[in-house]
Amino acid sequence: MSALPSGSGQGDAHARVPIATILKLFIVSRLAIWLVGMGSLLVVAKGPYYTPPVSPPDCFFRWDANWHLDVVQNGYHGPTATAASNAVFLPLYGWLIRIASLGMINAKLAGYLVSNACLLGACVWLWRAAARETGDPRVATRSVVFLLAGPVSFFFSTLYSEPLFLLLVIGSLDSARRERWLFAGLLGALAALTRLVGITLVVPLLWQYLESLHREGRGLRALRPGPLASCLLPFAGTLVFAALLSTRFGDPLYYFQAQSAWGRTFSYFGDLFTTGNYRTLLSPFYQVWFAGAVFIAWLLLLGGALLRLPVSYTLLGLSLTFVYLSAKLVESLPRYFSVVFPFYVVLGLVVTRWPHTRLALLAASVGLQAFSIAVFVNGYWFT
Repeated sequence: MSALPSGSGQGDAHARVPIATILKLFIVSRLAIWLVGMGSLLVVAKGPYYTPPVSPPDCFFRWDANWHLDVVQNGYHGPTATAASNAVFLPLYGWLIRIASLGMINAKLAGYLVSNACLLGACVWLWRAAARETGDPRVATRSVVFLLAGPVSFFFSTLYSEPLFLLLVIGSLDSARRERWLFAGLLGALAALTRLVGITLVVPLLWQYLESLHREGRGLRALRPGPLASCLLPFAGTLVFAALLSTRFGDPLYYFQAQSAWGRTFSYFGDLFTTGNYRTLLSPFYQVWFAGAVFIAWLLLLGGALLRLPVSYTLLGLSLTFVYLSAKLVESLPRYFSVVFPFYVVLGLVVTRWPHTRLALLAASVGLQAFSIAVFVNGYWFT
């Protein structure tokens, strides 16, 4: 039996978004994350990478946050005597921070504002998308809860590009589900200017377009250049980034050279578990942590298929996880998986259809989040 209504994402299409409820969930979750972070600084032993925060909010200003701020303040640069190139961080997130800081506010503060504004927007759009797909506002609200209570949700509120990427991915695919092809493609192009994996949006967008033709009883002969070109627009975002690299470094593919210096190179699917740093560099704890993240990601992908989420949702998850698992490094996998928004809809469906799972799944997610926060802010390797 299907868990979802048939059609193209039009279930409960006119449900009013509970802005007040989403705002409350957002504020409570962000406050709780900050309190857990500050509290853990008082009781958790400090790791080898710990540096005292300059101010209370800065307990989350670590790792890649420094690199994003470096791009904002100094632009792209090649490797230096003390640091690698920062050209592995795509430009859109930094551009938005620069725009936000034009009001004479500090660039770091502007980064916090951009990230949290994007997260709030993503919550609203996720609610609308989940309500349309499932026809159940309860599922939509619970999907937002699991987004905000996710094990690494704190990354969405510091200077990382994930919240912007999440917002654009949700918007792109939801727009395609409503057959707003140009808007879907433009958002996809912006996603590809935020993270290189945004180019994989081409796969679910094209599927969604072909599915719409099939649903209307039309074949490939009914393909129209406009929607087809719109579905390919994520390539345009990547081309813009390549043009920037060509201008700055004389090499449109400089990104891959910079990534190799970071130790991240692409290989065949799953190679990271055999010849990557999974077996050679990681302690047993991190092996369990990253293998667990991969297992849960595949479990949620399977759950989405069994619960009959749109095929384009499954293709999005498969495309992103395929790219992430085709690298030599396993670090950051939980953060990378956190932008696969169908995972949250799956969890929202599960706890609505089987209410007895609600407390256990939410407690597990919140517990993992508290643990992740403590590890991150206290200077342990957690990117």
